[in-house]
Amino acid sequence: MPGIVIVAVLVGLAAGCLLGVQPSINGSLSSIVRHPLQAALISFGSGTVILTLLTLAGGNFPPVTTRPLHELPWWIWTGGAIGVVMVTTSLWFVPRVGSLPWFAAVMTGQTVMAILLDHYGLLGNPKTTASPLRVFGACLLIAGVLAIVQAKRAEKQLIKPATTEIDTSQ
Repeated sequence: MPGIVIVAVLVGLAAGCLLGVQPSINGSLSSIVRHPLQAALISFGSGTVILTLLTLAGGNFPPVTTRPLHELPWWIWTGGAIGVVMVTTSLWFVPRVGSLPWFAAVMTGQTVMAILLDHYGLLGNPKTTASPLRVFGACLLIAGVLAIVQAKRAEKQLIKPATTEIDTSQ
């Protein structure tokens, strides 16, 4: 089993690198179209085309479910909506604050939620106790976000153009 953990971490790192460039790519797209929602639509449209081609080529189309669709839990349908939130908010924020603060916050939010999902065994996750070490790791991520935000503020202070006051009393 440890081998699969190493593979998962390596694939996760690679996927994380891809996620790291996605908002910048989409941000560039957003600067070409009139609205971030249009860029998100184009982004999801290209993903839909690729997924359709892959499922067709793999003989996995149309989708087959083990249960009728109306019997699935309500939350099963929210994954795409969450993707819309992620892509659209990153389209708006990354060009304004940069990739590092945005992704530090996203990663930390994902980690905190993952601890909760695992601890309570929610949404199909195996139940794994939120050990003190896991919670400590999440706290380190939160501290990291705070440090990154503080660094961003300090950088803005250094970059501010110097203003000179004009003596208008004469």
